[in-house]
Amino acid sequence: MLQRSYTIKKAFLVPLGIDTFLLFCLLVISLLPQGTAMERLVFTIFFLPTLYLFVESLLRRVTVDEAGITIRKLWREKAASWGEITHVGCLNLHKKIYILLTTVKGFFIVSNAYNGFPALVEEIVGRVDMEKVEEEVRLLRGRSPVGITYVVLTWVAAALMLGIFLTKAVPFLG
Repeated sequence: MLQRSYTIKKAFLVPLGIDTFLLFCLLVISLLPQGTAMERLVFTIFFLPTLYLFVESLLRRVTVDEAGITIRKLWREKAASWGEITHVGCLNLHKKIYILLTTVKGFFIVSNAYNGFPALVEEIVGRVDMEKVEEEVRLLRGRSPVGITYVVLTWVAAALMLGIFLTKAVPFLG
């Protein structure tokens, strides 16, 4: 049985991982005696959700096989057979695309943040009855607008945090 897995693009995971690491470093520096309570609070408030987002993105996976589709997230997994899918829709927000799968169990959302998104769309459209698939989804077959906004923002955040880190670390190094 042929099974394919799709994971979040490394172009997003790498800068997000760097952001998480830099926030951790800033939090550690703020815990030193020179750090203030406000710094500790701010870095903790930013670090914990960033860590959660990084781990969730790292473990997120869509698996497609002959039986159906499975979406794995950090502490949950949803699965549906191809026959349980009642509607396949699409939401296009600028360069971000979401495939909405309505099933008898609820709904699934898959974005173009996954590697091989055009192939994933092709597999979904190829396995679901055509009358259940919206025309806009069929038009996505073989193409995927590249949304780099989130990637650019995570790199900008990394650059800003690196600047803050260097500002904080220079007194310790000098």
